[in-house]
Amino acid sequence: MINGNLSQFLDTGWWNADATIYYNGYIYFFDSYFDDDHTMHLRIMKWKARNIDNKYYEDVLDEKGRKIDFSQIEMEGPSEGALREKFLKSKIWDGKSFWEVEIELAWLD
Repeated sequence: MINGNLSQFLDTGWWNADATIYYNGYIYFFDSYFDDDHTMHLRIMKWKARNIDNKYYEDVLDEKGRKIDFSQIEMEGPSEGALREKFLKSKIWDGKSFWEVEIELAWLD
């Protein structure tokens, strides 16, 4: 993982709203919450962006100022551990799992 501590990301970063990951021309922004039944939810928002020195990013916007290629991925699990396993195995990175792209991911400010 570029700019980040892999252990810290796996401990708290993957579900922390402060986590912004750049991969292959896109920003992945993480948001999580617990519902009333104590089920944990993870929302990953994705949109086209430019990477600036593996530190920051700049949104790529259309002529109306909207983010290009914006999409969301939602997953849930009964616990943090179960949801983390689902996240790590999901093919959200251009059809690849987290472990297949981990060394290419940049954790940005």
